[in-house]
Amino acid sequence: MAFALTPAEFRTLIRVIRHARERLEAQADTDPETVRNASGAELLPLLRARARAALASGADGVPMLVSEIRHVEAAVVNLASYGGHETVLCEGHALLDRLAARARNARRGRSVDGVLTLPPSSPQTPCG
Repeated sequence: MAFALTPAEFRTLIRVIRHARERLEAQADTDPETVRNASGAELLPLLRARARAALASGADGVPMLVSEIRHVEAAVVNLASYGGHETVLCEGHALLDRLAARARNARRGRSVDGVLTLPPSSPQTPCG
């Protein structure tokens, strides 16, 4: 099941993950794989490919799987643990709230050329 991130949410997600990665890399004893997993950075290449596909198809947002929210949760938790900037931490918590709301209205995605896409939303039909 998937939902679409708005362009603003996508930018916030990138900012939160990049900051989490920076904070974790600042820890001298952290190996690169741990940094990648704990910061949510493994999600960025997938989302960038989806963003390019969404832009090319004229879609309104970037597809994200409900199961991928855990990467954002890891980034936010680790920002809190490793002294992330307060503004980015607040943005991360607000983003998590929005993602949880979007997840409640998730729909089936499909793979097009190996990239997750969402079918167009069903158009609103007037009553009466």
